[in-house]
Amino acid sequence: MLDNNALVAAATPVLLVMIAAEAWLAHRRRIKAYSLADSMTSMACGIWTVTLEVFTKSAMLLAYGWVFSHLSWWESAPGAVWTWAWSFVAFDFVYYWAHRWSHEINLLWAVHSPHHQSEEFNLTTALRQGAFQDAFHAPLFMVLALLGCPPGVFIIQLTLSKFYQFWIHTRLIGRVPLIEGILNTPSAHRVHHAVNDVYLDRNYAGTLMIWDRLFGTYIEEGEECVYGVRKGGPGWNAVWAQFAWPAVMWHDAVRTARWRDKLSLWFRHTGWRPADVAAADPWPAFTLPAGRLYSATRATAGGTRWTTAALLAFVAAVVMQNQLIAHAALLSLPARLALVAAVTAALLLVAYCLQPAAPCAASAPARTPAG
Repeated sequence: MLDNNALVAAATPVLLVMIAAEAWLAHRRRIKAYSLADSMTSMACGIWTVTLEVFTKSAMLLAYGWVFSHLSWWESAPGAVWTWAWSFVAFDFVYYWAHRWSHEINLLWAVHSPHHQSEEFNLTTALRQGAFQDAFHAPLFMVLALLGCPPGVFIIQLTLSKFYQFWIHTRLIGRVPLIEGILNTPSAHRVHHAVNDVYLDRNYAGTLMIWDRLFGTYIEEGEECVYGVRKGGPGWNAVWAQFAWPAVMWHDAVRTARWRDKLSLWFRHTGWRPADVAAADPWPAFTLPAGRLYSATRATAGGTRWTTAALLAFVAAVVMQNQLIAHAALLSLPARLALVAAVTAALLLVAYCLQPAAPCAASAPARTPAG
């Protein structure tokens, strides 16, 4: 049976070819679907996620295996077709609720929000993942272990679900005949990423849209989608993207007077704030932006040398991450930690090269703090 790393390794060249093809086709159609800084930041988020998953995903799988071995109600045979069929449906159902709660609960939004911070919507957006998301979703995934889904089947279902969702991050494909409203599609997922009022809290599906239809969260694409998040964003820093919303919550938790609020705000509805903090420091009302909020980089004022430096640092991060993933089982713990630190440093250098040298209107956060 293929493991997760083998699947990722086999798929990576295909994903890169698809990104290149989409960028070329968008250019031919004169659709501004890509910008270098945004795409590099999205891919950098993916790099850091996979880097940290050397530890976080291993821990999740160890916990999953223990629950499966000691607490499962029965154990399905990993080679049986029925096992793959029922576990696919069960995983997709669990994913729907994990995804939905990741939009509805402050703490879970903290680990999911990096995926939504891009103001573009293209195939690189699919790679912009929350580095800690699967770890926080692990308690929900344990339901599958209790139901008897073998660990090897679970990890491949998780990986294949992410692969399926890769192709739906595009503006170049319209409505898809026959499967629209049945399976997740680019049109349905554009709605999910949009910040328009009409589209909020919609289309959470992984693969099957039946869950959105059953639970009243399905809507078809209508007005033009505007992408991003409603509470600003961390610019081009893929590492800080993972901590932007926790930082906002921590700031509120420190300032509020009530201990109950200090603790409960992490588990309240996304965006909830203690009354005393909201009164003392209200956030501006949301208005749909007319254009991009983040566009400037150091190259805007300092020339292409900053973009070149960012590209070199990005390539270095890719090479070191590849070494970490390919040899993780053979490397000592200090060596793995050193590579994680080196990849992180390279990605922070990418961010430094891309961030504007000074705040400007084109890159300043709008409306509310980053999140």
